[in-house]
Amino acid sequence: MMKRVIWRANQVISIETRRRDENRKENVYVLAQMINRAQLLVFNLFNTDNNWENIDLNKAPILFCTYVTKQFISCSNIYKQKVEPLKEYKPPVYQIHMLGIRARKITLWEGTADEREIMFLGDGGGALIEGDIGNCIYIMPEIPFTDNETIDKYELTNVRIYAEFNERLYLCYKFGKNVDPMKDLVFNRPIPIEYKEYIDIISS
Repeated sequence: MMKRVIWRANQVISIETRRRDENRKENVYVLAQMINRAQLLVFNLFNTDNNWENIDLNKAPILFCTYVTKQFISCSNIYKQKVEPLKEYKPPVYQIHMLGIRARKITLWEGTADEREIMFLGDGGGALIEGDIGNCIYIMPEIPFTDNETIDKYELTNVRIYAEFNERLYLCYKFGKNVDPMKDLVFNRPIPIEYKEYIDIISS
């Protein structure tokens, strides 16, 4: 039986992107580091054997840093790794806060066999803030939908959960870069068919 992983700042872990109820044959792991206040620093380091020997995180590319829930930690298959953590890492001070609280309908892949209609919170778009919600400064009250540089650079304030976040990590592996389907939905971006599993997860 897998040992329970307790949150501890600077603990390096690997995360199994495959969900426990999933039959996907390919098992992909990603390396991450726990940061203070339930933030997870995710590196652009993936493999299929969960072997992380000779890893120097000072030279490792960073994908992103985001908040995760205890539910994500308890429900995911997570393994402690004997890898020296990245020291003195400072999480980004800017984040993107979704605008509005009402639910809206979004139709995806309209007119195809994969057409989906989902309910999604928010009016569409986001604000760039400094700090955390409740104690923040608005840097850009409304990020233009065409400002791809800002949208791609910063994480949402949303706290990520199992199994939504597991699928996002797997999509980062598949696309070979940092992708966030939730942020693409927030900013009304085109949604590739590769996001279909993710869409099914958040709409189930």
